[in-house]
Amino acid sequence: MSFPANQGKPWVLITGASSGIGEVFAKRFAHEGWNIVLNGRSADKLESLAKTLAAENETETVVIKADLALRESPRNIYEELKRRKIELYGLVNNAGFGFGGAFAEVPLDQYLGMIDVMIRALVELSGLFLPEMIRRKRGLIINVSSTASFTPLPYSSVYSASKAFATSFTEALWLETQGTGVRILNLCPGLTKTDFGIRAGLRDFRDDPFAQSPEEVVETAFRALKGNSPIAISGLRNKILTFLIRYFPHWFVLRVVLWVQKSRGRV
Repeated sequence: MSFPANQGKPWVLITGASSGIGEVFAKRFAHEGWNIVLNGRSADKLESLAKTLAAENETETVVIKADLALRESPRNIYEELKRRKIELYGLVNNAGFGFGGAFAEVPLDQYLGMIDVMIRALVELSGLFLPEMIRRKRGLIINVSSTASFTPLPYSSVYSASKAFATSFTEALWLETQGTGVRILNLCPGLTKTDFGIRAGLRDFRDDPFAQSPEEVVETAFRALKGNSPIAISGLRNKILTFLIRYFPHWFVLRVVLWVQKSRGRV
């Protein structure tokens, strides 16, 4: 994606930038010549990353500590960038979290917080910044969904449903924005070598031989941006599994998924 030389480096906002895929996105965008707005809940991690990006890439950075589970946060982020006179050309909706357990046994507030982060904030940030990108005829939105978006996951029911929303919403936006100069991408990683599994109370995905590195996931996204596909599924294994999910009988897929979830100790 090209930008007018007289406007300087374009700015991208990355949510969930404290670690994992979000952190790697920040490093990659900085390497590609973007200025970075870092959002997350850990100010210390964000400030440390900002210093690294500035030192290695001469990148301007802005740190906005905000918990997207709080409903005022997306609007506050938008207003802060307006106050700083930053025009956003890129948005990576990456923030998210998960946990295991039967729906009826987990406190409802935890699920509502997940919905606020993974659905409400994603929609609101997209709604705040997309009209401006369309007006300027230039922009980029990457929504980080998951291969979990393609099938219900028992014992991670709200997580998989939230990702299904992200996939459907993002691909609908892709259709709506054709010819506007704005690139929309639905990124669907599978298991990734981050601390996501530990924080979710599941297991350490970093030890999984089938898990990808966050660098591989981000590389998948940047390769996809060279084309115009609405979706990028990261990793050959994940592409095969997604294909099988779509073409096996639905009843069979549901039973296999239940067996897999139980075998992973998520019950």
